[in-house]
Amino acid sequence: MPQVTPIVLRLTPIDRAKSPLTAVDEEAVRLADVLEDHPGVSGVTDSGVQGDIVFTAAGRSWVLDFQDGPNGEVFQDPADAPAPADGPAADVLRDVVVPTLLAHSAYRAAIADGDTITVRLDTGRHYTLALGPAA
Repeated sequence: MPQVTPIVLRLTPIDRAKSPLTAVDEEAVRLADVLEDHPGVSGVTDSGVQGDIVFTAAGRSWVLDFQDGPNGEVFQDPADAPAPADGPAADVLRDVVVPTLLAHSAYRAAIADGDTITVRLDTGRHYTLALGPAA
């Protein structure tokens, strides 16, 4: 009978520092999961651009686009917090996105201004998204 050599698999833990997902991608995945839970939102997908999310609400398709802050980074430290400007929020931001985020424990605040929203995380950091019609 031929001798059989056992195959030993050694699984190593995933090194998060070498993970192909960036912090923006990870936040986009969480944001998409949260939006999918809203009854007025459907078709939540990745737009193919880093972190951007496409979804359908209020009968239209929309894209949430992560915006760079003043220092060129998406995630901003608390000291860099912009003051929200006065003005009406887009209906979809005000009626769908803001309440959905505020219902989730990972988000401390969501401030809509026109077609942008500043999202404050429970870590104290924040980022801004722009809402526009999907192509």
